[in-house]
Amino acid sequence: MHNTIEYSKSYKASREFNEIRDVPESHYVCQWWIQQFDQIKVEKSSNTFIQFKKKHRDHIRWNDALLPFRRSGLWMTIKVVFHTILIKRLGHVGTIAYKLLITHFLTHIINKRHVSSTSTDLLVHCIRKILRRLNKIESLLSSIESNHMMEWFRYMKHEIQMKVDEVLPKPNLLNFIQMNEHWSQPLSLNTIKFNDPEIYQYSCLQLKAYLNNNNSNETCELFSGFRYNGIRTNFNDEDYIPSYNILIKQMNYTIATCLTYIEIWVEFRLEQWINRPSLIINAKNRFEILLNFFDDYQKEALNYYWLKDSATDPIGYSRFILTSLTIICCIHKKLCQDKRFERLQFHSLHIPNILELFEFLVLPNREDMIRAHNLYIYFTEFNNRLYPDLLSNIESNNAFGVYFAYHSPQMNDAIQRIRIEAEQDKQNKIKEVNNAKEKYKQLMNVVHNTSCDYTNNRHKMKRCQRCKTLKEANQIKVKVYECPMPLAHESALAVIFELQMPIEIRCYRDIIWQFTNRSNSHLENCMYEWLNVPSHGSKLKSFCTGFNNHKVRLVSSTKSISQTHYSTPPSIAHTSIEGFLFENSLKIQISPTKPIGFEDEVRILTPQLNHPDYKQLQFTVSTTQFVQNDVIAQLSNYSTRLKPSQIIEFGSFRSGHRLQWWNLLTILEMDSLSFAEESVAILIIHSILQYGPLISESKTFSESWCPESHQQLLEDHFVNELIVRLNHHLDDCQLNWQNELVLVVITMRILSICNTNMENKTVNLILKCRKIGEKSQVEKYRPVPAGKHRK
Repeated sequence: MHNTIEYSKSYKASREFNEIRDVPESHYVCQWWIQQFDQIKVEKSSNTFIQFKKKHRDHIRWNDALLPFRRSGLWMTIKVVFHTILIKRLGHVGTIAYKLLITHFLTHIINKRHVSSTSTDLLVHCIRKILRRLNKIESLLSSIESNHMMEWFRYMKHEIQMKVDEVLPKPNLLNFIQMNEHWSQPLSLNTIKFNDPEIYQYSCLQLKAYLNNNNSNETCELFSGFRYNGIRTNFNDEDYIPSYNILIKQMNYTIATCLTYIEIWVEFRLEQWINRPSLIINAKNRFEILLNFFDDYQKEALNYYWLKDSATDPIGYSRFILTSLTIICCIHKKLCQDKRFERLQFHSLHIPNILELFEFLVLPNREDMIRAHNLYIYFTEFNNRLYPDLLSNIESNNAFGVYFAYHSPQMNDAIQRIRIEAEQDKQNKIKEVNNAKEKYKQLMNVVHNTSCDYTNNRHKMKRCQRCKTLKEANQIKVKVYECPMPLAHESALAVIFELQMPIEIRCYRDIIWQFTNRSNSHLENCMYEWLNVPSHGSKLKSFCTGFNNHKVRLVSSTKSISQTHYSTPPSIAHTSIEGFLFENSLKIQISPTKPIGFEDEVRILTPQLNHPDYKQLQFTVSTTQFVQNDVIAQLSNYSTRLKPSQIIEFGSFRSGHRLQWWNLLTILEMDSLSFAEESVAILIIHSILQYGPLISESKTFSESWCPESHQQLLEDHFVNELIVRLNHHLDDCQLNWQNELVLVVITMRILSICNTNMENKTVNLILKCRKIGEKSQVEKYRPVPAGKHRK
């Protein structure tokens, strides 16, 4: 050994010595790696052994040594088997593939474990081992000629290097790692039980049989179409997609930060991600990844933004709605561009109440308003197309599934094979019934030609041949037959489409279904799944493709005839052959939806007034309709602590979405409502941040991203007047600063919408607002001299 850093060090007589009697510590890294396997069964007594040879450089110690042979028996066995298989499959490049995959696995184990829970020494030794392997791989790559797997080799080597760079201790992380080692119990060399014989004893019973039988010389296609089914974790990777679990568990993000991170990624990177051609993630797998991504996001977002029977987050819930619709929109665009699914652009994209919900979204910045405007136009365009959406009327002639299956040779062939099998089963059932009838006829002839051997008083059926024969005849039973495929061709096309639906369409439909049922993620229904009905599942399961955990399934609201009392075997004597034969009795439906009530969702997006004096005025916060007359009519029912003028002013603020900013201007001028009141602050903030009604027929809507509720902020003269009033209001409240939040929100809202030529004035107003707020805080916490009182 020439690399002295691998040896343990000892100090004697003020000098450093290499402990050459000891095995180098880095070689025990393999022991740590092997203990990371899950569900390894250790056999304590194994009498079967497989001999193999492998060239390796080992350090063997004398008999009195305290530490064992440096390699794990299981680890060496796995590597030898893996190497042998790859050599058999790939030939001379199998060695490079073997070294890359083993190194990738070792890197994955390090990357998977949290850095803070791993000894720094052990981590450094692991990375040194991986870097040595990378150097060997680089020299091997330079020695081979161009190969169809070269691109994959380069990609794997680059990915390993990227993962090493992620876990390699950096100077700014050193203190953090050492601190965690101090307070936790890290995995170090001293905690590994090298003397435990269970580490080295493993069974290899099926290894030799596999290697002897696997003599195929065919080229392995595993790597030529390399796919990665997991979520990418390299932030710089163009195929990267955020994972909630990784962000929470490995990156230690808070839930709020994690959700915001995902929402930003969807807004700015999703379209690029879904349209990017990749050698690593194929199109089908990309849709599956996106389905799992949406499933995790929706579950966590709803748990965080909307806690039932608790306070809600209107801004967060609005971001959830926009993010979900962005995902659906991107997938829909991608599918419509695919020649196989061109028909989709003529079908409706209908989500219950979604267009009406835009009005109530709380969108604090211009970018969200522009995105909401674009999404509203897109979903309005596809809301009432000529053909039905994917979640309704799946059996109609115009349904997407019926059309797709009709033009699919594979699906038509599957229908034909099912019908052939069904006809064969039907003929077998007819033959079974005829045989049963013939047997019944023969037995009854015996009964008619014989008489009972006993009188009624002394009758014993067990001994009476006539009675035994009669009993045998009556016990002949034949179960009914039910065809697993509907008779109508359109219905059969709908069924086969549900069984063999393209994975892209299935993932897209599952996402729409989940979003539609966002308030009922675990929707229970009294439907009967086709594949769980014995008479249908036994014939149709073999024709089912795709994954099994999809959300939308082929179901029926009625039972199969074979599951009801009608399936009781009819009388073989009195029932015709047709009485044993039934056509399909299941209805052709899919998992039903149960959308959240529109009023319930509006309530989620609307802050609630908790002050007893204002609680009865909640209805005036929830709508922009003219409710002023209702407020005046109920003046006697409101709190006497409020002046009638205050109640009318409060209740009239939102009456008319085009008047809200003018009403704010009036309040600032007349000082008719106190911004220090929490309920007033809620009313004003919600009014100016809510998106507002959308009138798609208006010329303003089609030409501008800004809805009518906020059009005044695009008029310079109005913004000028508003800034003047806000300046006066700031001057008046300098000595009694209590409403800084409302004023800050108002000024920031103006800045987010106004024209560019008004931005400087608005920024100056914001700075003034901030300066007064800071001054107020300083005055508030300044010590009061003795003998004086704070004003």
